[in-house]
Amino acid sequence: MNGAGEGAGDGGGPGSGAREAYGAGVPPRAWLPDVGPEDEDPLAGAVTGLDVPEATATEVTGVLVRLLGTTAPAGLPDPEALLIARVLVVDEHPSAARWSEDERRSVAGLTAALVARHGEEGVEALVRELRGAGRGDG
Repeated sequence: MNGAGEGAGDGGGPGSGAREAYGAGVPPRAWLPDVGPEDEDPLAGAVTGLDVPEATATEVTGVLVRLLGTTAPAGLPDPEALLIARVLVVDEHPSAARWSEDERRSVAGLTAALVARHGEEGVEALVRELRGAGRGDG
């Protein structure tokens, strides 16, 4: 990527399109060109990239709150961290298809704060915690 034309067409610069799309309740994976609006869940919940046990959004939120500690995230999450959180964590969670859009948005916001604060190590800690909680080790 050379940076030329980034954000072109959306008028809001880099990242604003993703922020608008996810803030407006666009279904996950809607940005994929081969997924039509009639495809509610093109993967039918069968394949995910996040190797964790199924969990409710409340359980995932509890893990995120523990990992973030007593310092609550202030303000809106960074758009790039939010996109990373939504695409690589929330959309890939095996239970996410059953979460409401509000639950997905909440988990994405907390995950974005974790990504912004701890980067990849934060995501790795989240996956470890979710695996442990699924086995009853947490």
